[in-house]
Amino acid sequence: MNLIFLQNCVSPHQMPYIKELPAITEVDRVVVVSPRVDYDDRKLMGWQASSLLDVEGVEFVIAPSLEQVAVLYDSCKGTETHCFFLGINAFKEIVAWMKFSLKYPFKRGMITEPPLLYNHPLWQHKLRFALKDWRYVKYFNQVLVMGDGFVPYYEKWSKHWKVSPFIYCTEWKERSLPIPTSEQLKVLFVGSLSDRKNVASAFEVLSQKAKLEIGIVGDGEQRATIEQMILNAKAKVVMYGMQPMKMIPEIMQEYDVLILPSKHDGWGAVVNEALTLGLYVICSNHCGASYLLKEEQQGKVFSLETADSLNNVISTCIAKRDWIRTTADVRIAWSKEHISGKAVAKYFMQQIVNR
Repeated sequence: MNLIFLQNCVSPHQMPYIKELPAITEVDRVVVVSPRVDYDDRKLMGWQASSLLDVEGVEFVIAPSLEQVAVLYDSCKGTETHCFFLGINAFKEIVAWMKFSLKYPFKRGMITEPPLLYNHPLWQHKLRFALKDWRYVKYFNQVLVMGDGFVPYYEKWSKHWKVSPFIYCTEWKERSLPIPTSEQLKVLFVGSLSDRKNVASAFEVLSQKAKLEIGIVGDGEQRATIEQMILNAKAKVVMYGMQPMKMIPEIMQEYDVLILPSKHDGWGAVVNEALTLGLYVICSNHCGASYLLKEEQQGKVFSLETADSLNNVISTCIAKRDWIRTTADVRIAWSKEHISGKAVAKYFMQQIVNR
């Protein structure tokens, strides 16, 4: 079969499984089509998506004309072909490719994050879907949605497409540094210091724990607020500022726990990175990546709707500091089996074949 991924950019959170697909027996051809390699703002943040293009067995078609896309589609005639679009009408560059694919007997799938509820309530997303996407639903037979929280939401739109929970994944990094041995439990945040990431509110709770050492990687609108709060903090705090992407795994290995307290995160790939390096993870119930924390071995999910939820979770983690450290290898082994590129590629194929 042919697998064509039509994306808004070459995704560093999908390429780890996409590059494993050519090695699977049923797969004849894998193609990634995108209007760009990466966005300029991501490049400024240290993303290096251009390095993802050096993959054996995967074809890349970057910034193609509609005529070039037609040539690609024509070359797939006579072979079972699955086209996976990033949403239905989410990115205008992809919409034309999606509409043109309707001329071909392809199977179509949608890979999507849950509706972004941070800025718009769910009813507005439903209205938009009804007005812009609904007319194309009958042409799709597959939906892969990040996490499992919105599987029922997408199932309600059609009885004819299969909806499956899905995950982002990251490049595998081997742990190279020893587990921390400090008296304090070491907790790390990595991301933008924004209201959506909810950093200041989480820091207000964590900073009053004397048995914590807190690391914060990133910059943003809440930085000044956090720096002011540090003056009254009982915990030790290290502000790293913006760091090159290649430095993040090194910094992570100096910590026991990763926290992602977002008010909304369609996924949160930093959770994947942390788990593969053995860190315990705490994240809010508004993060898609909370899907990975079904067992306490991997981490804990706290509720943004419950006042003491984060405080209770972090207090439990402090009490279980030694257990968290001794189970790091278990999380690494679990990650290799469940969230590595090979594991996600295998799951992806199961969803296509077992319809």
